Amino acid sequence: MVASAILFRVSWGNIWLSLLVLATFSAVAAGAAMVIGSLLDNDGAASGVGIGLGLVLAALGGCMLPLELFPAALRAVAHVTPHAWAYDAFAQIQRHDGTLVDILPQLAVLLAMAAALLALGTWSLRRSMSRAL
Repeated sequence: MVASAILFRVSWGNIWLSLLVLATFSAVAAGAAMVIGSLLDNDGAASGVGIGLGLVLAALGGCMLPLELFPAALRAVAHVTPHAWAYDAFAQIQRHDGTLVDILPQLAVLLAMAAALLALGTWSLRRSMSRAL
């Protein structure tokens, strides 16, 4: 965010809200990485799956083409990804001077995704560790 603001003069709107969205999205990513890492035994395979899955979800979630250009049906499917929810929150902050109240629905969905993935990752890691012993 700092590099894009300095190099490309990206206006992030309210920086504290943007950082909150980034932190929440990072929790989702940490949970997904934990799930992938605990399910795959090879670190090379885990890296490949993580990068590949991240790119596919990013494309589907509007990170490579704005969600506004998606057909309605694809826009609905895009909201299966955390990327689309983060995109909506950032769009609200940047384009409409959104407040915390305006982005609460997106943050709630991202937090729910993070909680589910972190719980699944914890369970999977615990299971993986007990099988190894």
